[in-house]
Amino acid sequence: MKKQIRRGVFETNSSSTHSLTMCSESEYDKWEKGELLFSVCDKEFYTRDEAIESLKDCSWLNGRVDWNNKDSVDDALCDEQYYTYEEYQNYVGEYYESFEQSYTTKSGDKVITFGYYGYDY
Repeated sequence: MKKQIRRGVFETNSSSTHSLTMCSESEYDKWEKGELLFSVCDKEFYTRDEAIESLKDCSWLNGRVDWNNKDSVDDALCDEQYYTYEEYQNYVGEYYESFEQSYTTKSGDKVITFGYYGYDY
C-alpha cells in the first residue's frame, strides 16, 4: 500500500465537526437585534432583503416559495439556513456544543468569535 502525504493539509477521518466565525461587535449586535440574518452555509451576514434576493436566484426554489407570503419566505430562509440569532441558537443547541467570545484588538476594535463543535449528524 502506498501512502501519500500532502504538506499543509489537515485531514481527519473523524465524524466530528466544528465551525468558527469572526465578526465585528457592531455586526454581531445587529444580528442579535434582528437586523441581520446569518448564513450557516457561507458564514456571512445578510440583511433580510439581501438573503431573499439570493434565494430568488436559486432555481430549485422556483415555484416552491410564494415570495409575497411572509411565512413562505421565512420557511425558505430557514430551510436554506439563513438564521436570526435565536434560530441559530436553536439550531446549534439541538445538535452541537457552542461558544461565543469577545476580543479587543490592540487598535481597539471589538471582535466577536462564535461557533459550534461536536459530531456531524
